[in-house]
Amino acid sequence: MEGIVSSFQYPLMFRAIVLIAICAWASLLSHKCISNFNDGARPVFPELMSGRMSRPEFAVVVTGMGFGWVLAGFSQWLGTGLIACHLTLIATDCIGSWSPNRWFALSLGGLYGALCAFGTNMINEAFQMLPYNFLNDLTQISTPALPIFCVFPAIAIAAQFGAKKGIITAVIEAVIYILCTVVGAINFGSFSVSLYPYTFAMLAGMICLIVYSVSGGKTAESIENDAEEENLFAKNAARIKSNWLYLGIQGGLNALGIHILAQAYQPYILAGAILDGNMGTFQLSMIGVIIAFIPLIVSTSLATGVYQAVGLTTCMLVGTLAPTWWLALILGFAVEFLELQLLGLLGKGLSKFPELSKSGDHIRDAMISCIGLALTIGSFLAANAIWGAVGLMIVGAFYVLNDAIGQRLPKTAVGPIAAVVVGILYNIMVAIGVVTLA
Repeated sequence: MEGIVSSFQYPLMFRAIVLIAICAWASLLSHKCISNFNDGARPVFPELMSGRMSRPEFAVVVTGMGFGWVLAGFSQWLGTGLIACHLTLIATDCIGSWSPNRWFALSLGGLYGALCAFGTNMINEAFQMLPYNFLNDLTQISTPALPIFCVFPAIAIAAQFGAKKGIITAVIEAVIYILCTVVGAINFGSFSVSLYPYTFAMLAGMICLIVYSVSGGKTAESIENDAEEENLFAKNAARIKSNWLYLGIQGGLNALGIHILAQAYQPYILAGAILDGNMGTFQLSMIGVIIAFIPLIVSTSLATGVYQAVGLTTCMLVGTLAPTWWLALILGFAVEFLELQLLGLLGKGLSKFPELSKSGDHIRDAMISCIGLALTIGSFLAANAIWGAVGLMIVGAFYVLNDAIGQRLPKTAVGPIAAVVVGILYNIMVAIGVVTLA
């Protein structure tokens, strides 16, 4: 189906086994407070580890913070045909938090992985049985994703360093985008380098962010941690490193998962790269994502002693670069191990550049804002394709009402969910004869 990844190199059973292993292992590590995917929930883990919060209390908080993101992951699958990390790894955060022991975590996580692997096919078949199959219309949800997402560095810079620098960065990104569009590729003899407009524009923005952060750090005092805080960071770094085998296995499974497309990271970008037959777009985007997330992941990990379920996301990059599935597994393990060895060094480096250290939250917020806007616009496009003005009205009502009641659903989820509701209502109207298919 156009716009949705439906052809896979590896058989479903192999992808299912890998996804079951990913979900089972991630649930175990969440249960043991070794790693989790939801950056916002990570600061809650020390509350359980220290005994200040009971497991049921802890589980309620983690689930409450993650439920909307699981729905967002489901909508990403609908729009791309790829099982997103938000659908798997945030759910396993919740499964691990509720599990009374490690065996429950492994078992329930594995069952959830099987549900994701086989359930998506069942949902796809259910769509085909509808009077009007609107699955292809939902692919329009991802249409604005890349153009809007690539400007997140400019948004982060505006929030941290002011509107003027943000606008300058946006102009630089636009110029880079236009140049890449015009030039297309650079040839070195028989070797050609394609200039992907979105990814090179985003990388230019990230370079601007680093330059502003480092230059800003020269005029600011470096972060001086007191002895107690230094001791806490060292203790947490040591705890994370001591779990190198658990985390290495997780890195290997994640790399394998993305290599065989059992699980996707940044699915809207990945799906486009797959359908275009060139993974360079995704791989260059991942370099920008890795750079962007270092401050956030390193700081929250050292503050809590709990690592990110996909590490610094380098496992996802090497997973797509690996020539074979078994090399993806090995390379994923290796880069995760290397990350852990560099964790303390990265933390010390960030402390010398206060503005770079502070950029993590701004980057995360900018990414969420950009992708939220993109998915909202895409949801209007999808709803219009399904049911015209009525679809637009329903999505608009969902968005405004969600905002009015305090954003019970994340902005990245409310639009796609509303578009799905439009499709369901449209099919009901067709079934009872109120609407006639053209």
